[in-house]
Amino acid sequence: MYKRLVMYYFTGTGNALTVGRWLAKQARSRGIPFELIPIDRFNKPVAAPAGKDILLGLLYPTHGFSLPWYMLKFMLAFPRERRHLFCLNTFGGTKIGRVHLPGLSGIALILPALLFFLKGFRIRGLVSINLPSNWISLHPGLTSSAVASLAEHCRKKAYRFAEALLQGRRSYRGLISLPFDLAVSPIALGYMLVGRFWLAKMYLANSECNGCGICHKQCPVNAIVMKRNRPFWTFRCESCMRCINICPVKAIQVSHVFTAVSAFCLYGLLFPLILSLALHYNENLASLLVSESQFISILRAWFLTGIMFLAYRMVHGLSRFRPINFLFAGLSLTRLRFWRRYLAPGVSVKDFKIKK
Repeated sequence: MYKRLVMYYFTGTGNALTVGRWLAKQARSRGIPFELIPIDRFNKPVAAPAGKDILLGLLYPTHGFSLPWYMLKFMLAFPRERRHLFCLNTFGGTKIGRVHLPGLSGIALILPALLFFLKGFRIRGLVSINLPSNWISLHPGLTSSAVASLAEHCRKKAYRFAEALLQGRRSYRGLISLPFDLAVSPIALGYMLVGRFWLAKMYLANSECNGCGICHKQCPVNAIVMKRNRPFWTFRCESCMRCINICPVKAIQVSHVFTAVSAFCLYGLLFPLILSLALHYNENLASLLVSESQFISILRAWFLTGIMFLAYRMVHGLSRFRPINFLFAGLSLTRLRFWRRYLAPGVSVKDFKIKK
């Protein structure tokens, strides 16, 4: 029987926080003290509280069939100990009719479990919770009824998981989808090495932005800086969707136009031009450029992403002019009236306030 429950969590729109609260409620019902600790803007390794009868937990979302790089850094900095620990990831759940559709974890559970096992920890539980998807860069937020249904479904699942752990049992329900998770692991690797940098450059504030700076102050990874009183997203961005969902005037948009135009210019115009020049002057270089080896593919993607970063800086600077702003931010799908935002049930902006 554990005498204390300590959970560290990373959240964008509150899903991981919500599950942490459910687990904490189960601990409270058993008279077990608990701590629910956000890792927002951590800048030094965290040492877990001393004591053998403490159960540690790591709670976080799934990004690109992986865990956020920020959470992985936190885990890597965790000291080596022989302690009991569980990992819980949330992923984009959705609902069709009465059916609650599961997602895939990819390496979001496997990688942390392996890491902590090598650090000497005893893994007591692994589970995935399919709370509503917050990926509104690709789809509108779910309806309130769908959110409520998914939340109730996941609450029961979280309670069962907590009950097993707090009774001293093991629970590895998150490994049920292991064959499918392994199948998408190459996508997870691509996201972690390249994709997350590309996605970090999808956000722009439209002309309705009043420069309040809430997005900057509340960013969990300190990825947003204010330039000319407008938010600018750096490569530290984890695409956690917090900023776009808490903006009080809904000024933050996903620039689908910039994403499409930059992808076309880089892969449809620039790369073919470079390849054509290479074929003209050096066929060996041309062969290298089109190589399908993973190393060359990653280098090629980083090179093009670097150029995209320069293009993003230019568009951000020019977005203070209304025609440019309308083109790149005003024509975003997220600007549409029916494109709902999302925060987890029971979560508000004040829950993200960073305690100093």
